[in-house]
Amino acid sequence: MIQRQHVVNDFFAEAEAMRSAYDLKVKDPYRQTVSWQYFCAPQMYTYLRTVPQQVIPEPLFARFMQHMKQWCIEHVGLLPMGVPNLHLMVNGCTLGLHSDFQNGTLGYVYSLTRWQTRKFAGGETLLLRDGIPSYKKHHVQGESLYELVPAQFNQLLLFDDRIVHGTQTIEGSMDPLEGRIAFVGHLRPTSPVVKGALDAAAARRVILDLQRDLAGQLKDREDCKDVQGTVTFRLEVGASGQVESVTVLIDHLVTAAAGYAASAPVDEVRRIVQQGIAALKFPDGAGKSTVTAAVLVPLPDLRPIEIAVPHAGRAAMLREVLRAQLKELEAQGFQIEQAGDEFLMREPLAGTIRIEATRIVAAFDPPMWVPSQREHFQANLRDSLGMLARAGG
Repeated sequence: MIQRQHVVNDFFAEAEAMRSAYDLKVKDPYRQTVSWQYFCAPQMYTYLRTVPQQVIPEPLFARFMQHMKQWCIEHVGLLPMGVPNLHLMVNGCTLGLHSDFQNGTLGYVYSLTRWQTRKFAGGETLLLRDGIPSYKKHHVQGESLYELVPAQFNQLLLFDDRIVHGTQTIEGSMDPLEGRIAFVGHLRPTSPVVKGALDAAAARRVILDLQRDLAGQLKDREDCKDVQGTVTFRLEVGASGQVESVTVLIDHLVTAAAGYAASAPVDEVRRIVQQGIAALKFPDGAGKSTVTAAVLVPLPDLRPIEIAVPHAGRAAMLREVLRAQLKELEAQGFQIEQAGDEFLMREPLAGTIRIEATRIVAAFDPPMWVPSQREHFQANLRDSLGMLARAGG
């Protein structure tokens, strides 16, 4: 089970190929064609970034993302949200202290930095420790307040996105071959992932009923109101629909006062959640299945996401445009298929997009995301559907 943070060494078998592709792309300053964004917020952030496909061949990067997705579902029950940024940090670059709870459940840093032979100081990921230093302590400094995680080559670092974190200022070379090079992104819960004999839609309904039941149980519990965080779990379900085993993948339940330290309110919420999970009953199936799902505490809005946008174009043409747009998501490992007039999406959220005669209709399962994440998804979805409608004339 993963809680606050986790490091995976030797993460991707083709890391050397990705680093070689990067080196080849940037080593000749007269032929470099990478479009870097110089991201500078004075006294906070200074670094260069681009999309990985600018320097990594598409097929190679697609294999990385597929490996990343499969590893994340299996080990943490979460999915990458879109494509990560590729960060390049050279002399003077820094990431000031911040938190990313609006971006994801876990943040990740995948390093292509030649850390053992680096020619710079700094570059470690700084993770602030839990707790408030006591005024009674005579002297508190350095790593009693934070932890420094080196960006070792081919290392995946995962950490709770609520943790205040940053990157130590780089002091050294300006050469892009000698900088700190890393993919940076975020993971979030997906709709329940079902493998085996169970009908996926029926299994998702069972999990949604669990989430609604937990929301009701926790709503009026004053002793639990300060508990927050995400629990993901994998269920082994027998042919009878009974849960045979439960594996907790991540447990991020905390209180603001105690952090990850032992806490009676956290223990009580954990008991309620685990009791609800163990009592689940799925429909009978033709064989065994696994279900991977998440619970966010406090429980978020459990209404489905539903958006309808009018259009005046030809439905057939709009379907072709939408199919081309969704191909880009498929290349990143998302699961999408067409069924008649509908496009079915299973990841990162289960839902449908349907082109009707006069409108485009999208409907998605309620996500286990904090409100700002849901609002951002809805706004982007509405904008995307609006652009699609205008493309149809």
